[in-house]
Amino acid sequence: MLIFEVAFIRFAAIAHALSWRHWRGRWNQSLRFRWLALGLMPLLVAFPIIILVLGTLGGNRADAVLMSSARGQLAGSQNYLGQLKTDTGVRMAQIVKTERLGHLLTSGAGSQELHHVLETSAQASGLDFLIVANADGTVVASSTGVVPGTRLPDSYAITQAVVGVTSTAYELFTADQLATLSPRFPQQARIVPAGAPEGSGAAETRGLTITAAAHFPLTVNRQDAILVGGILLNNNAPLIEHMRQIIFPLGSLPGNSEGRATLFIGDVRIATSRLRELGAQGMGTRVLADVTDTVLNKGQTMLDIRPHLERTYVTAYGALANGAGQRIGMIGVGFPYDPYRKTMDTILAVVAAMLALAMLALSVLFLHAGRELTQSLTAIRTTMSAVLQGHRGARVGNPLRDDELGVLARHFDQLLETLEAQDAQQRASQQAVSDEALRRRALFEHERDGVMILSPDGSVFEANPQCAALLGYPMEELQRLCVSDWDIQSSRGTTARRLESVGAGGRILETVLRRKDGSVFACEVALSRAEWSGKTFILALLRDISDRKRVEAELDSHRQDLEALVEQRTRELNERSEQLDTIFTLSPDGFVSFDHERKITFANPSFLRLTGLQASEIIGLDEGAFANRLNRQCGERSRFPDIAALRQARQQATSSGAADHSRRHLFELVTPAIRVLAVRIRLSEAATVSQILYFRDVTHETEVDRMKSEFLSTAAHELRTPMASIYGYTELLRMREFSAEKRDELLATVSRQAERMSAIINELLDLARIEARRGKDFHIERTSLQDIVADTIADYKPPEGRQSPVMPSSGQAIPVKVDRSKMHQVLLNILSNAYKYSPQGGDVVVRYCTESSAETPSRVGVEVQDQGIGMTAEQVLRVCERFYRADSSGQISGTGLGMSIVKEIVDLHGGDVEVQSQPGVGTRVRVWLPPA
Repeated sequence: MLIFEVAFIRFAAIAHALSWRHWRGRWNQSLRFRWLALGLMPLLVAFPIIILVLGTLGGNRADAVLMSSARGQLAGSQNYLGQLKTDTGVRMAQIVKTERLGHLLTSGAGSQELHHVLETSAQASGLDFLIVANADGTVVASSTGVVPGTRLPDSYAITQAVVGVTSTAYELFTADQLATLSPRFPQQARIVPAGAPEGSGAAETRGLTITAAAHFPLTVNRQDAILVGGILLNNNAPLIEHMRQIIFPLGSLPGNSEGRATLFIGDVRIATSRLRELGAQGMGTRVLADVTDTVLNKGQTMLDIRPHLERTYVTAYGALANGAGQRIGMIGVGFPYDPYRKTMDTILAVVAAMLALAMLALSVLFLHAGRELTQSLTAIRTTMSAVLQGHRGARVGNPLRDDELGVLARHFDQLLETLEAQDAQQRASQQAVSDEALRRRALFEHERDGVMILSPDGSVFEANPQCAALLGYPMEELQRLCVSDWDIQSSRGTTARRLESVGAGGRILETVLRRKDGSVFACEVALSRAEWSGKTFILALLRDISDRKRVEAELDSHRQDLEALVEQRTRELNERSEQLDTIFTLSPDGFVSFDHERKITFANPSFLRLTGLQASEIIGLDEGAFANRLNRQCGERSRFPDIAALRQARQQATSSGAADHSRRHLFELVTPAIRVLAVRIRLSEAATVSQILYFRDVTHETEVDRMKSEFLSTAAHELRTPMASIYGYTELLRMREFSAEKRDELLATVSRQAERMSAIINELLDLARIEARRGKDFHIERTSLQDIVADTIADYKPPEGRQSPVMPSSGQAIPVKVDRSKMHQVLLNILSNAYKYSPQGGDVVVRYCTESSAETPSRVGVEVQDQGIGMTAEQVLRVCERFYRADSSGQISGTGLGMSIVKEIVDLHGGDVEVQSQPGVGTRVRVWLPPA
């Protein structure tokens, strides 16, 4: 790679030595130079750049991969310690349940025997200490020789065990606290950094343990005790070596290098794996402050490449937290960085060598191809120079290769041959054009009609001899004239505008021309626009049509006589046709006629209006397609009948003389509007009509029948309820003896139901009378709306315990033209509903209202608002339906006809009823009337 860098530097120096203008001139003037520069550029420019990019990006990517590997190895070490902590808790839970230990604790055996059992269990479980203590932390017996009665230090695991929860945690103890776990622990945990004097105070005396504690099962005759055990991590070489072997198996790192695993208390190393060459170096030393800040203070994982023990390592550090979540230590892993760096440098050197060889070979091939290219281009240039000097037979000849340049050379020779052939053809074409011009000139001069070429201003550019003879002018004089000199109907201004309006399609007109001797004649002039040599001309053909005009006058006289006869007959036919058209057009019923092929030939406007179809959609359809078209607009339950079946039924009825041969068939359209239509068929023997379908809109009749049935059903249902009560209670009174009090109660019920039936019948009669007379019995008078409201409130008696309606201020009189008694009935019905449907009380308020805007006519009204039970939006939509009641509980009396009567009366006055309601808030009813 050093060789390529030196070459690149030399190339840069040479390039800098020469001026930019010199290089630019060589580049623009020489294809050979450009090809040489492009051939050497991959080797001298691209190669160093690629090696630099590969070295930079590849190194960064490799470092990222090593960091990711370190993160995974840190996770493995954390999992190892986590599994060790879990196993310690499981062993404690198993030991605390052993029968022998429980028996000794229950029987009160001596501490010596307990010591022996605990020591055996600790060795079998791989624990450094195992202690039985009372619930207050006082030692009963231990595997480490702790004096009974010694009080254990406070810790998370012991606290949890006292309340009955088996737990395991990392614990940090001082030297005195370690002595309560084992007399050997203070010395075993003590770590003095290498080179530090023994009494310098630089030693780390705290101990980091994996502590587990469990509560003995409670029995009647057993004291309340806990079992505490664990592992001391300080100077624990077997544990740290086993962890390293799991994380860094033998042979997993390149170059026979070794990974390291380390445990920390704070930032001090308390256990580290050994290196074959250096041993367990670094014990008691501290990590750098940035590691402590990142891991212990911030709780983040630290990944870095940094020197350690005279080597560079890829390191990863993670925090260790006690049971309370406090970060008390760290775990770190690392492996040597130099073997990976050497491997990457070797790979980069191999890639650079291969790339240099490839680029060198590419440059050689590129320059060789460039030399052949310049040779081919030189041959083409030489041939072109010879052709330009007049050697039309010069050719490139056979190319060096059959590649793109070879194809170009052959095409160039073909182009020269084509140009030579086209030159000969062009000379022949020029001769043909000259011959054609002579031929057309002969046609122009011998044309039977006058031919004239005009300029856009109307002056004569050229004319043939026939044109001069037609106008009676010599040729020389005619070419000095303008159109307006012989056209009686034109001036110079109109001539220019007329000629300017001639488009590409030309124009034909008739005019009157004047000859030089003053005589005039009718002439047909055909004008067309033509472009020659960038100039615009108008070509005019003149034809004398005097004889044709005379013949046309005679034919016109005969035509007028014939037209008079035809007009008389046509008038008679039109009168008959207008009568039929008027009948079909004004008829409200639809008609569709079919020819003898049973295809539609006519449909009147009423049919198109009923069905929403266009005549173009159905004219020409056969009866099957017509039936399908109508069925697409029909509902599923009522379809258009088959026309063949209608025709057959008609024929059978006619042949049998049946009286119902004109029975109609009903079907329902759903678009463009819902309609019920009746259809009948009539057969014809006429030459142009085979059958006619007759359609009638019976929607109103059908709706009236439906409403009648619905009304009778509803009225019967409403009357049946009180009638059933009256009948039932009457039968009870006839069949049984009751006490006077009970009999009066039953009779009162019968009376109420009779009153209800009477009210329903009276309101039905009122409603029927209003609908039947449609306001003809109304006594319309001009009065004040305030007077009607005041009289109504004065006549209305509110329910017991309720206040009278709140009256509005009278203000200026609001004149209206109404039937006073009917409006009195309207307001009484509304007030009655307001009180009935507000059983919890609350004010009933009456207000006046007016409305006027540019979009809608002005109107006045009165508003009644209660604070009752209110209605939903669905109930508001149905409030004016007959027998509809918003209260479904049956606790509020009423017939359900009051608002129907209100609606009918107000509609007949030309007004409107608005209802606004909200459940639990109340209802507002507003009656609008036109002002007087």
